[in-house]
Amino acid sequence: MGRIVSEKRVLKKMKKLASRINSQIETVRDIVEDLEIEFELLQTQISKLEAKKGSRRRDDEEEVIDIENTSSVTVKPKF
Repeated sequence: MGRIVSEKRVLKKMKKLASRINSQIETVRDIVEDLEIEFELLQTQISKLEAKKGSRRRDDEEEVIDIENTSSVTVKPKF
């Protein structure tokens, strides 16, 4: 009888742990999505600057790029 109680207890703890792990996985997925968006924005800005580099004269005014808050950028769904 004691063995059945301890198995139920272990099963309950394992389910709780699985739930926590699942929650952490979802959190990591969200963070990775945000990082992918920020990376794409950074790559786009790099490409723009490289394209302008060859055609711009030295005394031209530099474009100001605000990348301080790229994580707050709203991205429209692709569909």
